[in-house]
Amino acid sequence: MKRHAYLIIAHHHFDMLKNLIRALDSEHADFYIHINRSVRDLDEADILSAAKKSRARIFRRYRITWGADTQIRCELYLMEQAAKERYDYYHLLSGVDIPLKTGSEIEAFFEAQDKSFLEVKQEKDLGATLDRVRRYAFFQPLIGRQKAGRGKLYALLDQLAYESDKLQRMLKIDRTKNAPFAYCRGGNWFSITHALLAYILTQRPVIRKYFYHSVTADELFVQSVAMASPLRDEIIRDNLRLVDWTRTEHGGCSPHTFTSEDEEMLVSCRDKLFARKFDPAIDREIIERMYARIGIGGGENSN
Repeated sequence: MKRHAYLIIAHHHFDMLKNLIRALDSEHADFYIHINRSVRDLDEADILSAAKKSRARIFRRYRITWGADTQIRCELYLMEQAAKERYDYYHLLSGVDIPLKTGSEIEAFFEAQDKSFLEVKQEKDLGATLDRVRRYAFFQPLIGRQKAGRGKLYALLDQLAYESDKLQRMLKIDRTKNAPFAYCRGGNWFSITHALLAYILTQRPVIRKYFYHSVTADELFVQSVAMASPLRDEIIRDNLRLVDWTRTEHGGCSPHTFTSEDEEMLVSCRDKLFARKFDPAIDREIIERMYARIGIGGGENSN
């Protein structure tokens, strides 16, 4: 049987994280979990106890801010840790994802595969996308997601970020001009082979140069590097995740949060393995029902 590494990034709703581990727990799988360093009073032992057959490790290396390069650094760090054990497949998930199939069904799917699954979108105009990485977004780790009424400090940071970008425009700074690849975009969640993950790790100097100090470039760096690699023909341009971007949230920055009204769509989905995202503060019942479908009782509050 092929071996799987689940790379999970989480910062809240840890009962959901535990159920995700329970759903995927297997003697053929291990978990590499990063939990935001800003989280307080974390019971790591309780989370790790959800893994009965797998090995699970928790890391607290980064304080991840929305849109900042800390997301890229975190993903690379989890890749590095898992690559030491050389798995057949590596799956990047968030802590609020829910599998649409059982763990054994997911493993059976990949048993018959030798390709990597990565969303790569075809775009007519990359202009707005390239603005994420053209200039250096030094203040993004401090600013995060834009919100109204955050006070004078954030207003000052926003102004500094604006002035920094303005100065870089005047100096005609454009990091994309000499990039040794064509920029590509897609969801950052993936299921990829060891060969592709190992190649991505060899490109860390390139990633640091062209994607660090950027805004939401976690949706660019894997795709851009992978599609410029000798393995590009081994990539299926589908990450097997059900994500609804037709109903966006937070000003278009986040996909729709699934609710009970979406249950028929979720249940009838046959060509995806995972769905995101869910939030027990918005709709706990859909979480419980989706986990019950794959044999994880108790839903979000399961023990």
